[in-house]
Amino acid sequence: MDAKSFNTKVARSLDISARQAAELIDAFAGVLRESARTLDPVALPSFGSFTPVKRDETVVTDRVTGQRLLLPPQITIEFNAASMLRKKINRHA
Repeated sequence: MDAKSFNTKVARSLDISARQAAELIDAFAGVLRESARTLDPVALPSFGSFTPVKRDETVVTDRVTGQRLLLPPQITIEFNAASMLRKKINRHA
């Protein structure tokens, strides 16, 4: 599903305009970005949790040229689905 389809489905399910749905999705993404900066997890009951994980800088070797490169540290967000969400997905699969 692409972003436009997702936005449309959110708008329909909440009975709001597509613009309001886009603003809602952008606001949620902003909350996730801010929590990632401070390494604070975001938990949504019955849905799951978004946990920021800081990866240290690493040295990798380019397989083609043999050149060593330094990859800077980065923060990724891991999602862990709540058991309630997993049960709902499995029930409708």
